[in-house]
Amino acid sequence: MVVSSSRLRACLLALAAFAACRGGSGAPDAGPAPAPGADAAAPASSVAPAPAATVSATAAASVAALDAGAAADAAAAPDASAAAPDAAAPDAAADAAVTAAAPDAGCKLRRGPLALSLRGPALLWAPDDAARADLRVIFNRDGVAQHVTPAFGALLGPLSPRQESSPDAGTGSALLDAGAGSAEPARASWPACEVASGFVFCMDQGGTIRRTPLAGGAAPPLGAGRRGTPISAVSLPGGRTLLAFLSDRKTSEGAVTQAFAVLDDGPAVPLSAEGSGATFVALSPWKGGALAMYIDARSALTPVHARTLGLTAGGKLELGPDAVLFVGDAGESRMGGALARGADGPAYVLLPAAKDISAFGMAAIRIDDAPRDDMPAVWSLYPNGLSPAPIAATQGVTPIHVARVRPIAREPGARHALEIGQLDGEGRFQARCLAVEGKSFKHVAIEADRDGSLWLAYTTSAGTFVEQRALGP
Repeated sequence: MVVSSSRLRACLLALAAFAACRGGSGAPDAGPAPAPGADAAAPASSVAPAPAATVSATAAASVAALDAGAAADAAAAPDASAAAPDAAAPDAAADAAVTAAAPDAGCKLRRGPLALSLRGPALLWAPDDAARADLRVIFNRDGVAQHVTPAFGALLGPLSPRQESSPDAGTGSALLDAGAGSAEPARASWPACEVASGFVFCMDQGGTIRRTPLAGGAAPPLGAGRRGTPISAVSLPGGRTLLAFLSDRKTSEGAVTQAFAVLDDGPAVPLSAEGSGATFVALSPWKGGALAMYIDARSALTPVHARTLGLTAGGKLELGPDAVLFVGDAGESRMGGALARGADGPAYVLLPAAKDISAFGMAAIRIDDAPRDDMPAVWSLYPNGLSPAPIAATQGVTPIHVARVRPIAREPGARHALEIGQLDGEGRFQARCLAVEGKSFKHVAIEADRDGSLWLAYTTSAGTFVEQRALGP
């Protein structure tokens, strides 16, 4: 493994403070342009990542499909040397009290995991938002949305004889046959597309963002974003749309990345202050308008900002005050987060970050009314640090469910797990299960359907997978 000099220096400093230091996984890659003629709608095939049965530091089975190609994935990761040191874990017993699932909690596998024909960040989307029964996957193919309908078989019933004989099969898990297709999946572009009010928003590999009607039609450019960085879009009353993205701007101090918002096809309006910078942005529908959060991951600290956005009586975009919700320890350029919101009630800003030099976890910041400076955070600690640490959360349904990637143990080099849990009213994370284990995860998405099932999409070095899970014992 190649260790950058900056990471080595950071680890030596941490060791000098008697804290463990753990190396992070690679970052997402924007990837090359999709191969001409590549067909993302080709039938998807099942593969064999084995879901773990319970939350455990010694979890379960080897998942060859998820581990394949990890070395190549690390080699392709951009800006790896810029990553800040990961925080070490505190006492393991304290972690267990925070992250252990209740004995009867779980998220039983119903369909999948299914390997898709593209690899990259995936958007889970339901054409009928009220029913939310026909969930699809949308990939970004150099600025063009590629729709994929997963070709699942029947719902999983009682375990088959083959599954019952497997040492990996158990409550909440199933071992699936390896997929017949072994071809390398084509790469989708970063970031994932977004859907709002009958439009799909995608960024091409040059950074241009376009708003295309889902029914087809013209797609004029809305803005020039920073290549490969996240975008977010939400619906506003009256069928209007709001887009947020990051873009580089030249200042007297050099190039600075700012967060911007675009109402419909109007001009870009700055969300973040010119000198502060921004490394992540997300939107959520909020009280007839939207809530925006953006992260400024600096070398010494990580401010997390939020503000409300609404419409004036004349239909123009109106920005509420900028609030510095929370200031975390040193971050890194690829730090992300998530906005979570139930059917009604508060919203939550979720940030995987270092709590201090010896602890890393998920900070949940509850927002009831308008964002304010210095809001309290509720922490759910990980066994160790991770960079990047993908995270996603449901919006518009209660309870709020979270999908997050964390190490399964505090030892350096421990495998990673995709953990599913829910937030209580104060933002405390209540673990339900470890869904899948692997060496690295690059992106996660989660949605809930009308039956209360959870749909997951996750990207590893081997490909992108989708599965359905039922909540309950």
